Amino acid sequence: MSQIGISYTPSGGTPVYSFLFSQFTDGTLPRSYVDSAAFTFSGTGAAIISGSASPQKRIWAISSPLPTTEAALFDAMYQAWDTDRASGLSAAVGIIDETFGTTVNSSAVFSTPPTYSKFGPFYMIVSFGLTEV
Repeated sequence: MSQIGISYTPSGGTPVYSFLFSQFTDGTLPRSYVDSAAFTFSGTGAAIISGSASPQKRIWAISSPLPTTEAALFDAMYQAWDTDRASGLSAAVGIIDETFGTTVNSSAVFSTPPTYSKFGPFYMIVSFGLTEV
């Protein structure tokens, strides 16, 4: 099954937030990579690859329906994460991505804050971006 799990435990230890996203608003996979490597040619024609010596980080652009009550909890999780981040704590959400290929089990930070749109009487579309750390 194609799904992404996200969890966060705030600095106070409770509550532990956990969300599972298995439906996405379009057919595009929500995972891609930060474009931090570059390939160019020198004046003499030699190939030059520049960028970080570490693997490129993954990014997730997620847009998915959640029941309205879960969307409110997701917003509470984001606020708890943002409070920890603003306090100088090492705040990162856990992410398990089973959308394609081998399972990705990593940590990420919010690079795009969540937005919410009504989706019928009982659901909201939650859209946000994460960047691997």
